[in-house]
Amino acid sequence: MGEDVMGPVQFAQCILGRTAEAGPHEPPRRRSWAFVLALMTFATVLAGCKVTSEDVQSWKGTVKGPRKIVAVLKAQRYPLELRTEAALALIEMERRDVDGIAQLQQAVQVVKSRDPDESKRLVDGMIPRLRELMSGADNAQEHEESAGPSELSTRAKDAAYLLIPFTSEEQRPGLIDAVVGWYVVDFNRRALSGNYSAEQVVGSLGARAASILVDALSAQMPQQALVKIAQMIGQQGDDATKARAAERLVAIEQEMEGTEFLDWLKGKIRTQIQQRSGSQEVNEARVNAVATLNREKFINEGALPAMKYLAAQESVRGRLLTIAQTAPAANLPGPIAGLINTRRTNALKALEGNASEAQLSQFLAIALADSNPSGVRDYAFDRIGDIRSQAAIPRLWPLVQSADNDTGKKRLRWRGGELVLAIGGNTIVGRFLTKLPSDREVTYEPEELEGYATRMSQMTQPPVALMRRQLRSSKWFLRVIALRFLQRRGTEADKRAMRRLVDDSDATAGTGWARLEQETVGKVAADAIHQLEERLAQPAADNPTTATPDAGAPAGSH
Repeated sequence: MGEDVMGPVQFAQCILGRTAEAGPHEPPRRRSWAFVLALMTFATVLAGCKVTSEDVQSWKGTVKGPRKIVAVLKAQRYPLELRTEAALALIEMERRDVDGIAQLQQAVQVVKSRDPDESKRLVDGMIPRLRELMSGADNAQEHEESAGPSELSTRAKDAAYLLIPFTSEEQRPGLIDAVVGWYVVDFNRRALSGNYSAEQVVGSLGARAASILVDALSAQMPQQALVKIAQMIGQQGDDATKARAAERLVAIEQEMEGTEFLDWLKGKIRTQIQQRSGSQEVNEARVNAVATLNREKFINEGALPAMKYLAAQESVRGRLLTIAQTAPAANLPGPIAGLINTRRTNALKALEGNASEAQLSQFLAIALADSNPSGVRDYAFDRIGDIRSQAAIPRLWPLVQSADNDTGKKRLRWRGGELVLAIGGNTIVGRFLTKLPSDREVTYEPEELEGYATRMSQMTQPPVALMRRQLRSSKWFLRVIALRFLQRRGTEADKRAMRRLVDDSDATAGTGWARLEQETVGKVAADAIHQLEERLAQPAADNPTTATPDAGAPAGSH
């Protein structure tokens, strides 16, 4: 049948119109025979112009073919099987000038608006063939899977995703499984393929889609893919899915620490070296060293960041804490010990926002152990800050009271002091000030005293009256804290009391004051007054002089 074949309705109108030309004066019997002849002719031509499967397939490559395919798809007069074939043809056709998927979606929407049950029957009939197309079986011989999914397979996935809302309730779960399963086959290469990424698909399909992703989690998959899948499960999964994924991630991390995983890496590295050198002989010591470093990348850039998205699950939370507690053996070489401590740091990072009070004593033990490197201790302090338990404060007082002028010790005092203020709030400030060491030889860096003042100024009820009294303290560092607090929370009325300290010649003791040209309390007072005046000159909306909410856990110095 040609591309411009007259449709049945138009043909009938034409035949009947010609019959009418016989004129009103023709004998009735002659007119009746003419009408019968027209109907017989119409039936004959209609039979000759019947749309067939061959027509639909041939139209996939013609200029007007897509339009005709869409017409067949929408027309109720054609058998459902033929209309289903037409719908699939819009996916199968290799065209750059026509968006067959968009035309398919629009046509099915038209059918649904006319009869929802009809659209369900139509789409349900497409599902077996859609599965075949997504599998890539149609062009498996011509296409190497190592190059990623074929264009036809990808178009079928996009079409199947768009057709999910049009399926029956019975068929919908299976089609969701097929679409998400398409990504699971090779997530790293398929996650961004087609018009709809894995993240878009799972985000719109929700919990069922997320549950399928658990099967994609693998120790040998690229690190970025492992993290992305865990993120999607954490965002979209239901409780059962998250629990299952959490168990899987714990198993993956432990698998990565095992000898079989290391051997797998060695095999890949050995093969790469042989291919580059053209020789079968390799330096096994080099292979082992490179494999060890790669294993740490898989753990530190894959497993641990992935576990962060499921750290609310008890299995993950417990495993991360175990990793954080596992210090390297004393006899290990420095580089290997460093790798293990990096793991510990990343495990503590992954626990952000999910540390539990039941784990407080373990975090305190990590934070307070002098044998631990500063990075590990810093993140342990962060997790203590997340928990915000008053039970932590007694264990932190020794840090606050430390008079050791070692740079690392002073840094720990500052860390512990801010943490005490963050947890204890305004009720702890008075006691905190008495705990700070006041020995004549003790030194404070500008950043430490500024940090305490900042933390106090962020409290829900800032201790304004108490800090005003500290301007008259006999201890230089308390006067400095008060000045820095009032520059943030003071009013015009505070400037007079602050100006009394401009001539204060007491020295500020610490290595950083000279850099700021603030070697005396008086110079600190002058700067604080200047900062206060600048703040008061700002518009009222940008110049809070009343309380603001607590800022949360102290900012890490890492």
